[in-house]
Amino acid sequence: MENKNITILSQYAQSNLSKIVFSLLGIILLSVSSKISIPFYPVPMTLQTFVVYFIAASMGMVGFYATVSYVILGLIGLPIFAAGGGFGYVMSPTFGFLYGMILASFVIAYFSKNLFNKNLIKIILSIFIGALIIFICGIAHLSSFIGLEKSINAGLYPFIYSELLKIALAISLTYLLIKKN
Repeated sequence: MENKNITILSQYAQSNLSKIVFSLLGIILLSVSSKISIPFYPVPMTLQTFVVYFIAASMGMVGFYATVSYVILGLIGLPIFAAGGGFGYVMSPTFGFLYGMILASFVIAYFSKNLFNKNLIKIILSIFIGALIIFICGIAHLSSFIGLEKSINAGLYPFIYSELLKIALAISLTYLLIKKN
């Protein structure tokens, strides 16, 4: 009987050890991508969203677990977020983008369960939905600090073009991995 829940990861990782290694790789990619930033205020421009889109789409639920683990590790004090770490980060204006990444990675991973049965349009939609989730959560949280209009001006408008580029890159890489298999 053929397995209907196939992701790119399942093509390479059959054992639990392999899944742990891929999850650690996701955490490392998220940590490194948070440090590659352009310092806007109050929200820095990082590569984290690209990594979230890519690992959730390509690794499925392992990508989601990597995202959750990354946020937990940052909250317990590892300085892996763009501006450090620690539980106090929950009160940071940018924390909404982090919990948005968790929700987005779950949604993208859920839609990625049948990735090899998907066409390009479904990949595009799942990643765009993930991007919307990240920005809705981020702007909602940021607005409690600076108001809705300012949060849209500071947390959305400066990122539109770069985010579209990151989305296109994540879609392209995911699609190339699908076509390779």
